[in-house]
Amino acid sequence: MKIGKTDIREFHAKLLTVDFQPPATVVDVEMYEGALTPSENDTDTPLSSLKIQVYFRGNTRDEIQGNVSNFVALLQKGVPLTLDGYRRKFMAYLTANTVGKTITRTRYTADFEFVGYWFSDEVELHFDEVCEFSFDVEGNRETPCIISMTALSYVEELKITGFSDEITISNINRGETVVIDGEQGTVMLDGKNKFLDVTLWEFPFLHVGEKKTQHIVISSDRMMVTIRYRPMWL
Repeated sequence: MKIGKTDIREFHAKLLTVDFQPPATVVDVEMYEGALTPSENDTDTPLSSLKIQVYFRGNTRDEIQGNVSNFVALLQKGVPLTLDGYRRKFMAYLTANTVGKTITRTRYTADFEFVGYWFSDEVELHFDEVCEFSFDVEGNRETPCIISMTALSYVEELKITGFSDEITISNINRGETVVIDGEQGTVMLDGKNKFLDVTLWEFPFLHVGEKKTQHIVISSDRMMVTIRYRPMWL
């Protein structure tokens, strides 16, 4: 098991068990007076839950306490977990933890509980000098994306449709790259803030399910476009 890039063997620890639960989804329906069937509204998808048990060993109780402390120190913010036997990773936010003794004073077990979501390795797509393109989205949970666009000639106004809402960007010189980061909520031009030259109501994200085919339209074919995202799973 890894916490971020740290292998827990550094703390003389071993993953014992993994228990996961999908999101506790409640479909939002309402039965109006006189109606024969209920009306369904958009359903919010909460986070998934995860429980793990970890085995710690050491020569002394003080050494074990130090190992547990260092382990927990890596969980003070959201962090990806790589779990033994699982291909996908879990973006984990710690909600509870307990430590218990075993019959051997140099062995302890600890239980950790998290909420979060599963995700796969990043997908990168390239579309050069085209005004329209489509692609199917991997995963089954809506996911933010990062759009990088490099201008091959000066663009006074660039319009992008096909995400949740139209995006407009003004004044992109030849060779400049605009990055709209739906994960971080930023718009940058060659590393500098470009947000004042952008009109958008929300940052771009990708649909899944029946809407998983994204059809994107760009007002200029003088762009080199890259879209990156991490497929997310329930």
